[in-house]
Amino acid sequence: MSNRNLTKASLLVSTLCLGLMGNVLAAQSVDKQLSVSSDTQLQIKVQRGDVTIQTWDKSEVSVTGTLDELSEGFVFEQQGNNLNIEDKMPRHYNGNNDKGSQLTIKVPKTVKLSADTISANLQVAETQGELDLNTVSGNINANNLSGKPELHTVSGDITTKALDGKIKLETVSGTIQDTDSKGEMNYRLVSGDLKSHTQAEKVTIEQVSGEVNANFSVTKEIELRTVSGDSQVSLAKNFNKANFESVSGDITVIFNDVPDASFNLDGGPGGKINNGLTQDVPQKQKYVPSTELSFQTGSGAANVKMNTISGNLILKKQ
Repeated sequence: MSNRNLTKASLLVSTLCLGLMGNVLAAQSVDKQLSVSSDTQLQIKVQRGDVTIQTWDKSEVSVTGTLDELSEGFVFEQQGNNLNIEDKMPRHYNGNNDKGSQLTIKVPKTVKLSADTISANLQVAETQGELDLNTVSGNINANNLSGKPELHTVSGDITTKALDGKIKLETVSGTIQDTDSKGEMNYRLVSGDLKSHTQAEKVTIEQVSGEVNANFSVTKEIELRTVSGDSQVSLAKNFNKANFESVSGDITVIFNDVPDASFNLDGGPGGKINNGLTQDVPQKQKYVPSTELSFQTGSGAANVKMNTISGNLILKKQ
């Protein structure tokens, strides 16, 4: 055989081998359905990629899409009341440029659901049952959830809209952006920023090393505790109770109109009070480097308490 023919044969073999390798490494499609009961607990485990969770009126769970390029198998099985969905991956792998799993999961609206991912992003809408979502570096996007949703990330971002119920949002080094939520909101952040424009009646914020920018137009009870971060909160005229605490951070409270409230502000060691709401002046303490301020506006029906150590307490009228 001539050298030219040998070269052609080699190229042909190489092409066939590459094609076979491509087929082996290509993402595998999945299309599964399974009937479930009202008390089924759905557990989802996907390491990377994108997972979209949708609801429908059927008493079934459906999974469609493609598995991770490195998938070692797809688990879709029911054990008692638990339905497990998992894209199994090698214990060790290197594939940062791969797309990962691309799955759409349809569930009954009132399903009890938990999901755990590493870098996979989660998108969920319209669920009404118990929901527990956890990611390490993935983002969570949630719309129109009700019930008791709990969303947690380590370094990912959480974006939510129109949630309703008893809600918990938590991140370590990501951001939380919440819009038009109702019910009871609980935000927890470490080294992340919070942007909230909520309609919840009760709000609790715990923040370390980040900024808070919040508009509580209809909120009745507010609890805010921050360390090493600045906060700006807008309140409506009518509310019941607001407690604000900071260490090494400023708290600015802006009122749309002068409320009917009793105010008690403690500047603490190294803190300052700036009252832009009335003409009342903070009083310096005799033996400690701090200031205090107590006053009342209108009927004094609501209660506002503000405390700081090494921070500024600022009251403003919009």
